[in-house]
Amino acid sequence: DAWGAIRIYELSSSQGSSEESNNNNAISRRQCAFLQFGGGSSSIACMEQVVGKHVLLAVSIEPAVERDSNSRMVYPLATSFRVPSPRGVYILDTKESTVKAVLDNVHNDTVRCMCSLPDGGLLTAGGKMDATVRVWDSFDFDNASPLVKEDLDGATDEMQVVTNSKILDQPGYVFDLKVLPDSNGSGVYAVAAARYNVIKIVI
Repeated sequence: DAWGAIRIYELSSSQGSSEESNNNNAISRRQCAFLQFGGGSSSIACMEQVVGKHVLLAVSIEPAVERDSNSRMVYPLATSFRVPSPRGVYILDTKESTVKAVLDNVHNDTVRCMCSLPDGGLLTAGGKMDATVRVWDSFDFDNASPLVKEDLDGATDEMQVVTNSKILDQPGYVFDLKVLPDSNGSGVYAVAAARYNVIKIVI
């Protein structure tokens, strides 16, 4: 939400009797995690599930809009994550409610869209002041370098930081990214990048 909070729910369905219509199957939800980034100083810009062996979620944050000094919303029941900078992408293990890696200080603007890759990697696209699309290898998420960082409130903590990424020559500033897999099942894929009324295909 606007104060950096994420609620994760577990969905379950209960089958009705055989005499009941399939449309009457009840779906219930149970909140299994309540998380907050930056103690109310950060806002969620976008999120993307990362394909792979872990249940990972990539979360992009940006500074929260504070109308006055008393407007910051802190959720006391949420698991709080410190943030070393007002912008960044966090690779979150949703099963363990832990930050697995931080993609920190690589884009010059808020990451506005992300796209999971079939090999477990991730594409991140920065805002207008950055105008780059970066490729992240899933290997780096598992082998991030520990680094002691100071958060926005001055406290220090050790974080697994990833800085190794490749900048694509194209497409530049975009609004959305989607993977286009080969219909023949070769494992080769292209990426469609959209901006205004233009879609670029990157192979």
